[in-house]
Amino acid sequence: GYENQWKTANTTNWPYLEVNPDVTDGAGNVLPLPQRAAPPLPQTGLIQAKMGAGEDIKSTTGQYDASLGAQGNERSAKAITAREKQGDVGTYHYVDNLARAIRHITRQLVDIIPKIYDTQRIARIIGVDGEVSMVKMDPMQPEPVKEIRDQNGGLIEKIYNPSIGTYDVMVTTGPGYMTKRQEALDAMSMILQSNPQLWTVAGDLFIKNMDWPGAQEMAKRFKKILDPKVLEEGDQSPEIMAAKQQIEALSQELNRVSDIMENIQDSAEQQKISIDKYKAEVQAYEAETKRISAVQNSMTPEQIQDIVMGTIAGALDTGDLIGGSPEMREVPQMDEQMAESHMMPDGQMMPDSEMPEQAPEGMMS
Repeated sequence: GYENQWKTANTTNWPYLEVNPDVTDGAGNVLPLPQRAAPPLPQTGLIQAKMGAGEDIKSTTGQYDASLGAQGNERSAKAITAREKQGDVGTYHYVDNLARAIRHITRQLVDIIPKIYDTQRIARIIGVDGEVSMVKMDPMQPEPVKEIRDQNGGLIEKIYNPSIGTYDVMVTTGPGYMTKRQEALDAMSMILQSNPQLWTVAGDLFIKNMDWPGAQEMAKRFKKILDPKVLEEGDQSPEIMAAKQQIEALSQELNRVSDIMENIQDSAEQQKISIDKYKAEVQAYEAETKRISAVQNSMTPEQIQDIVMGTIAGALDTGDLIGGSPEMREVPQMDEQMAESHMMPDGQMMPDSEMPEQAPEGMMS
């Protein structure tokens, strides 16, 4: 009663095939249930031929088991990498031909870019490390590259004009950036393990080559605590550059204040010299006044009157304040005694009405 299912088993996907288990043969024996026939086993000769063909292909292409990722006797990462690089020798022509194709296409792009980029625009570029950045283009500017800087000379951005100049293309072949990054990470790991003091010199570079999330942010923070002496000019953080600029500004201000202080000090010294000179003159005047007072106290009014009249007579003869007669020139300190002749013995000035009348010319009273 299940003949239809069995006849269509090769064309219909029956979930199962039913049979009558009590079917007997002519002798009354129960027949066994039907079973799926096993496929024929592959021949040994065919298996060996397949293995030989695989080895021939490896020899032709230069890709052996290590290059294909098969596990070998190598255990260290350096030995595994060396075995993998053996396959590059036999397949260099593939990469070389690819580089030629890239160079040819890129030359065509360099030739057509100035014709297509005829307006101002911002283009997105991808660096060797995979970082995406933006580039400004202005085909109207007269120079190929225009740098915009701030007041302190720091570079803000660059604007390019690809239509000026002639450009060439160079293609280099070798490991990709990620491969180089992994190699750098392995090498720096070995160096830092042998010399942990290098963490204070190149720790940020070691963290920068890691792939886990947050590695770049950690590298930037680690860079801020490094010794500024190990950083090059282009590697300095904006905080250090701003601090340098502030220090330079403070140095200029300090120099200006120093100049002002020197000028003030020179002026103060000049004023001090002038004051000292004035004090010396005052002291000399006071000493001279005391001396004249002492001389005046020792002279009689008649002697003073004789001196004054003789001085006036000499002035009338010669037109000089000092008398021209020998007698008057021999009198010491005549000019001082003339001034004192107008003073009373107690140091007060004598009025003009009390002055003695002038004697006739050439005569002494």
